[in-house]
Amino acid sequence: MNWKTMNSSDLQYRVSSWNDIGEVHETPAADYLELREELLQIEMEVKSELQISTPKGREYAYDLSFGLKLYQVLKKYDMTEAIASDNQIWAYLGVAVIPDIVFKRWGAQAHDRFYQSPRRIWLKVLWWYIHLSWQGTEELTRKVLLTNTTDEVVQLVERSGNFGYRIKLCREIMLQYGQFDNETKTRSGQLFRRVMKLNTARLAVIEPALYEGEECGYVTDLFKEIVNSKFQLASSH
Repeated sequence: MNWKTMNSSDLQYRVSSWNDIGEVHETPAADYLELREELLQIEMEVKSELQISTPKGREYAYDLSFGLKLYQVLKKYDMTEAIASDNQIWAYLGVAVIPDIVFKRWGAQAHDRFYQSPRRIWLKVLWWYIHLSWQGTEELTRKVLLTNTTDEVVQLVERSGNFGYRIKLCREIMLQYGQFDNETKTRSGQLFRRVMKLNTARLAVIEPALYEGEECGYVTDLFKEIVNSKFQLASSH
């Protein structure tokens, strides 16, 4: 795939012609037509699987299912971490290739989800959420992410660190987090957010790969500290 980009003025010009009644269709470049058709197809599949006509009310379930399928489709087009780090590539996809799909999720005026805010571009966020959580297969990845919410998406994707994402570490965090039941997550009070904040602090002084048990042991101890401290605080009252 010859990945295309678009500068800010062109992006702004395109979206300025849209309105809130869904007239956001664009005709993509010829070499993107096949990709567009595949993404339209998976959108239909997701809505059929979830038995919904719009994402409203089922936003996370929709994002997860569409994200998993998006990830698999883009793998065929040789999407890599380097390519996925280019915000303008995602902006082009959202504005010039499948703006109608992005519109159905966010509305025409959510410009930050199309291109305006690099950290919030919807297609980019979905791809990185799945990539950072990937467990080898779509089925296993869905299993560890199934009971999450949009808060976990934000907490994971927006914490890239000074040197970028630690892919192996992120995947271990998502694997272990996915093994907690909802009651434990609730009793621990924003468990994922707390673990991610602790991880950020620990990474300043600890290298997980050199930890006892490597990334697995490091992540296990992160969760133990947060869960145990929360339970101890509750029992002391």
